[in-house]
Amino acid sequence: MIRNTRRGFNTFGLTPDDDAYETGQRSTTALELRVFGEEANSRLQNWGKERGRDKGIEVADTYVISNTNPENKVPGWGDEGHSGVVILNRKGDPWANYIYDPAGHYPDKEMGEGRVLTGPGVSLDKYVNFQKTGGKDVVVRRYETTPEEEQEIMSRAERIGGNPVPWDWFPVAIGGCTAGVSQAIDGIGPFGPVEKTAFPSRLNDALERAKRYKDKF
Repeated sequence: MIRNTRRGFNTFGLTPDDDAYETGQRSTTALELRVFGEEANSRLQNWGKERGRDKGIEVADTYVISNTNPENKVPGWGDEGHSGVVILNRKGDPWANYIYDPAGHYPDKEMGEGRVLTGPGVSLDKYVNFQKTGGKDVVVRRYETTPEEEQEIMSRAERIGGNPVPWDWFPVAIGGCTAGVSQAIDGIGPFGPVEKTAFPSRLNDALERAKRYKDKF
């Protein structure tokens, strides 16, 4: 069960936000995300099964989340937002669910030191809604991944850690979220080659050009 602190923060953790989980319906003018209600969230782990897509191959859904137009701009960083990865096991094993939120501030007390969360507390719905508190341009792409591929993503995420510095010469971890995500998924299964970058907009554009995702919500 997710244990949320009431007092959350925006994407970069610069501004406290008491309403992190109590915000109402936000503007979706530029939003490429389906409305994530409780009903939609309950269907995510089985999304597409009725279409016969699996063909007997055990797969999970790996989601890459990008927020590329935050309302709370950071001086010197501009319109860049945040990146994260969510893995949902469609076999119904809650302990195979996973969030990698490098350099993020997703307010869950069970989040590990490497900014990873595993188990029944993983919720794509809540994670995406939290990212929307940093800006409305949130894009979620779904990829089909095998157990071996998702294990490699998780292993890389744990090696990379939760506060990666995007470049050796860069003195702070701003942009570390996308640096971590881009390295965690690079070359794995449906992702193909992914160039390391610190900019969510660049990762977002690269994933869109590659067109390797199954759905975009």
